[in-house]
Amino acid sequence: MHLRKLLAALSLALVTASGTAAQTLTLKDSDGWRHGFTIGLFGAVRTKGETTVAGNSSDLSLSLRDALEHLDFTATGRYEAWNGDFGLIAEGHYIGLSESSTIKSGGFAGTQVSVDSEQGWLSLMAAYRVAKGTTQTGQPYAFDVQAGARYNHLKQTLTSSGPLGTVGGTENWWAPVVGARYAWGINEKWSGTAMVDASGFGVNGNDLSWSGTVGLVKKINERSALMFGWRHVDFSFSTQRSDGTFGSDIWSTGPFFAYSHVFN
Repeated sequence: MHLRKLLAALSLALVTASGTAAQTLTLKDSDGWRHGFTIGLFGAVRTKGETTVAGNSSDLSLSLRDALEHLDFTATGRYEAWNGDFGLIAEGHYIGLSESSTIKSGGFAGTQVSVDSEQGWLSLMAAYRVAKGTTQTGQPYAFDVQAGARYNHLKQTLTSSGPLGTVGGTENWWAPVVGARYAWGINEKWSGTAMVDASGFGVNGNDLSWSGTVGLVKKINERSALMFGWRHVDFSFSTQRSDGTFGSDIWSTGPFFAYSHVFN
């Protein structure tokens, strides 16, 4: 495997991060706290950008099939609690991969290399429903805004017992995050949602990172719902380490599927 392809494989740690919301919580009023969680999957049909380890950068262009070949483990979830117009949100993601291969060209040709990559984050946010009402067809709508902090974890390493040694490493950092969501009812069974969030803003090397989601929600019963739609994620981070520049600047886009459950 070329060193360039190994670097490209590292950035797969970003391609399946997803964000969904138990948005039905915001369409209803309540006298006390209501809770809900969402678990989901995101299939990036296209991922493009650049990843850098030890000052070596590689352009990246991957299909969903390419990503699945290297995927090791991924998990994502979102928890929301609402009381009236005030909400609390915790959302987390993790994805990792590992691979052993041989560099077939360049100065390290013939070197056995172990690739280890992890990416994850946890957002803790407060939310406020700034608008709510009923459409002309009698269906509810709601608009809420969110703000808080996001803890990020990014690991990108290439390890060899030969001359290459270990390059890359792990970075952990906090960054601000803001978001907004609009939810609307379509009929008794269906509703829609549109959500955007942004984080980083140059804090701790995390340039502007953002995501946008548009989806439809089908109610299974009074507590459960299925959600599917399209998501776009753009991530940008760069820092200087002792062995050179370390970072990723990539975007991913594709469909997602999620399950939501609400508790009173």
